[in-house]
Amino acid sequence: MNRLTLFLQVTRARTLPVMLAPVIIGAALAWQEHAAFQWGWFLLTLIGALSAHLGANVTNDVFDFAEGTDQAAQKLVTEGTTLATGSQALMSGTYSLKGYRVLAVALFALALVCGLMLTIFRPWAILFGVAGFLLAFFYVALPLRLAYVGRGLGELDILISFGILPLVGSYYVQAGEVTASALLASLPVGLYTTAVLYFHHFLHWRADAEVGKITPVVALSERNARIAGGVLLALIALTIIIDAAVQVFPWYSAIAALTVIPVFVALSQATGNLKNYLKLMAANMNGNLEAALLILVAILLRGFAHI
Repeated sequence: MNRLTLFLQVTRARTLPVMLAPVIIGAALAWQEHAAFQWGWFLLTLIGALSAHLGANVTNDVFDFAEGTDQAAQKLVTEGTTLATGSQALMSGTYSLKGYRVLAVALFALALVCGLMLTIFRPWAILFGVAGFLLAFFYVALPLRLAYVGRGLGELDILISFGILPLVGSYYVQAGEVTASALLASLPVGLYTTAVLYFHHFLHWRADAEVGKITPVVALSERNARIAGGVLLALIALTIIIDAAVQVFPWYSAIAALTVIPVFVALSQATGNLKNYLKLMAANMNGNLEAALLILVAILLRGFAHI
């Protein structure tokens, strides 16, 4: 395995699109509303956000491995009811725990440098980065361990750190202010990302229960968690429609609400079989990216129409 392939595996870089979406949409919305775009600031925002995202992935694996969550999942894999999804390089010994920690520090350091550079032009930019780091770190770290204590705190953490903060922060870097439209725009984007993590819990909830990680599936039961997942999807569609209705997004962006339909179908067919849950995750990720693309195109069309 070459170094690049190993880096992509260790950082779980395949999840980067869920961070790309809010950063790009936030910047595009600011451009559409203010008719100005700073490419240098945008690139710094993008590099910083993506670095922080990868650092959060690595940090999550470090703490889950230390807690024994991934080892518990690995033991249950042979039963066909659980899929081990985290820290595979740690489990196989391909990458050391020390290496994971060094990589996490390096990625967060790069994000910090980008934040400090942006602060020269946008004084409050660093606050978005610091808030995101704290939420990402304490998602799994003591004393908060939001992903482990349940009560929906882990999902709220993801909504803020992978939806609201990157979109509103990207908007602020371009516009120099935070507006109600940016906050409203961040809700459907953040909720869709939250759904990505939410449905991911179904793959290994038995292992989570064994180590005391109170995810929604553990707390609610598999059946009730599927119902709650349906409510989450309905909320995503509703927030897209509301944003279109109040003209945060162009009215025709409401079509993006239809992207939850294939996810609903996949959810209705997910009844405990791991293959069905993997199909659900794929449908949700596709829906997330399709909705983001439709919203982005709608924003750009409105922006160009006003030039």
